[in-house]
Amino acid sequence: MTQSKIDRLWRAYTSQSRSIALFRWLGYGLLLLAFLDFTAILIPLDLMNPVWEFRSISALVERTPVPLIGLVMVFWGEQDYRHPRERWILKGLTWMTVIIAIGLLALIPLCFVNSIRIHQLKIEEVNRFREGNLALVRQLEDKLNQTNSVEDIQLLLNRGFTNRSPMVLDVNQPLTAVKTQIPNLLEPVKSDIDRQAQAALKSAKNEQPGLLKQSIKSALGALIAAVICIRIWQSTRWVREKSIL
Repeated sequence: MTQSKIDRLWRAYTSQSRSIALFRWLGYGLLLLAFLDFTAILIPLDLMNPVWEFRSISALVERTPVPLIGLVMVFWGEQDYRHPRERWILKGLTWMTVIIAIGLLALIPLCFVNSIRIHQLKIEEVNRFREGNLALVRQLEDKLNQTNSVEDIQLLLNRGFTNRSPMVLDVNQPLTAVKTQIPNLLEPVKSDIDRQAQAALKSAKNEQPGLLKQSIKSALGALIAAVICIRIWQSTRWVREKSIL
C-alpha cells in the first residue's frame, strides 16, 4: 500500500471519528434537554389528580421522540471511537431504556382511567353546583316563610338575588298572601339552576369524545415509544457485555 493511500485512509478515519463524536455529543445534548423538559412537566407533582395526570401523560408522550433520537445518536457506531469512561454511561442508558419502556406501558391504562375520572369529576361538580344552589334557595325559602313583615321579605329577596332583576312585592298585600307567592317567586330561580346544570352536563358529554381521542392518541404513542425502547435495548446488547471498550 502506497503512502498516499495510507494518508487518505488516515484522513478518512480521523474525519469519521470526528463526525461520530459530534453525532454522539448531539445525542447527549438531546437527552439532557429532554430531561429538563420532563422535569418541568412533572414538577410540582400532583399525583391522584386526574386532570394533572392526563395532561402530563399527554405532554410526556408527545416529547418522547427527542430522547429516543438522542439514545440512537449516543449508541451510534457501537464500540468504535469510544472513550473507556463511556462504558458506565452507556450501561446506565441501556438499562434506562428498559425502565422507560416499562413506565410507558404502565401509562397506557392510566390514559383511559384518567379520561373516565375527569368526566366523572365534571359530572360530580355539576351535581354539587345544582344541589348546593338549590339548598341555598331552600334556605332562603325557609327564612322567607319565617319572616313577619312584607318589607323584610322584600329585603331578603333583594339580598338573595343581587345579580337578577329585582322582585318587587306589593307591600299593601297581607303577609299571608305574600307568603303564598313565595314558591312561585322562587320557581324561576330553581328553573335557572336546573337549566345551567343541564347545559353543563351537556358540555361535559360533548367533551367526552375529545378526551377519548386524546387517550387513544397518548396510549398508542406510549406503546410505540415503548416498543422502540425495547428494540434499542435489544440492539445494545454489546453495551451489557463485559468485554466492551
